[in-house]
Amino acid sequence: MEQEVRKDVSLRASALDEVSFLEKVIHPFEKVVSTLNNVLHKVSSIILFLLMFLTTADVFGRYFFNKPITGTYELTGLALAIIIFFSLGSAQLKKDHIEIDFLTNMMPVKVQHALYAFTSLILFILMSLTSWQLFEYTKRIYFGNELSGDLGLPLYLFVTLAIVGAVCFTLTYLVDSLKSFLRVVKK
Repeated sequence: MEQEVRKDVSLRASALDEVSFLEKVIHPFEKVVSTLNNVLHKVSSIILFLLMFLTTADVFGRYFFNKPITGTYELTGLALAIIIFFSLGSAQLKKDHIEIDFLTNMMPVKVQHALYAFTSLILFILMSLTSWQLFEYTKRIYFGNELSGDLGLPLYLFVTLAIVGAVCFTLTYLVDSLKSFLRVVKK
């Protein structure tokens, strides 16, 4: 009887080792992606904080000294693009995006995880294509030497920063897909 119990425990342990190998691969990758997205989110928070001071100074200068800061509108638009792209991955990690799940909540848990893995994989593919097209757009504006209107800032710098945020957001969907896939195959 004791040998059967040991055999059963060893079989369970070997099955856990097979799954845990995938978990061992995914866990460090998840940590890297999480760290990158958290750093980008902190940078976006700093940019937002600086943008608040710029807007306040512009309004103050406009109404009290009749001297607005040149390029505030332009810098606000460029900074908002960076803020949005840098924050997307962090919002995905915290599951802060809107989900309509009243239908899927009625399904079995395994089916929910399978659907989430599938949709995360599709979104990973779509975001990969988006990141690639942003890269192609960056090459065009770099070689076209496109500059912003008022301040003459090179636009490729801002689009390159958007690519960094988009790639980190894309990796977040890959992690979500892999983790959901593990939940589906796990006993």
